[in-house]
Amino acid sequence: MIPELARDHEVFAVDLPGLGDSGSSPRGHGVRIAADLLDDWRAGLGLDQVHVVGHDLGGPIGYAWAAAHPAHVRSFTLLAVPLHGFGLSELIARAGLWHFGFFSVPGLAEQLAAGRERILLEHFYAHAMESGAIRPADVDTYLSSYTRPGRLANGFAYYRNAPADTAALTELARTRLPMPTLAVGCGRAGGAAPLHSLGQVAPATRGAVLDDSGHYLPEERPGPLLSLLRPFLAEADGSVPL
Repeated sequence: MIPELARDHEVFAVDLPGLGDSGSSPRGHGVRIAADLLDDWRAGLGLDQVHVVGHDLGGPIGYAWAAAHPAHVRSFTLLAVPLHGFGLSELIARAGLWHFGFFSVPGLAEQLAAGRERILLEHFYAHAMESGAIRPADVDTYLSSYTRPGRLANGFAYYRNAPADTAALTELARTRLPMPTLAVGCGRAGGAAPLHSLGQVAPATRGAVLDDSGHYLPEERPGPLLSLLRPFLAEADGSVPL
């Protein structure tokens, strides 16, 4: 999706703190911590206001960024997930998302997954409903990161920080988001849960559900997702979409 969005926007694809090619955070790894680091990163690049689009873990982090630093977030889009404290635990229970509990056990997941990272990752990427959406070459790219020392532990740390992040997001939600907001759900993975979630903290949220998509919206349904994002971002910028 990045080349398409880059026709009209300057696009930054961010590796979250401790993941991908980014360095580990000495403050730890959690949604609220990452949100503040991302705003520091924004300021370091000399950017004023930014559109924030967050998928999966990036969704709650993007919300925390918008809620804690609203003067610098022009719009916020939540993709495929509900927020901590606003529907996430209910979705975990309803969908039987076992990995949240497994990843939260300190030290256990790292020991069991060490040397078996491909097995672990391919299990989750196999849940893409669109055949070929995530290719073997993509998995190889993700493995090149997650097999580096400490990367799996950093990823699991975001799960282990969930209680603190739930408390933080609950506190942030005392003030409703002032910027335009969009939530997009996956018809075959959670349905309208993101819409119901974001609507609790931003009542004017626009929403849609892409019925024929699994969890990996950007990979599985880039075209329909772009058809939602483009006019939303253009309107948030105060321009007329083409």
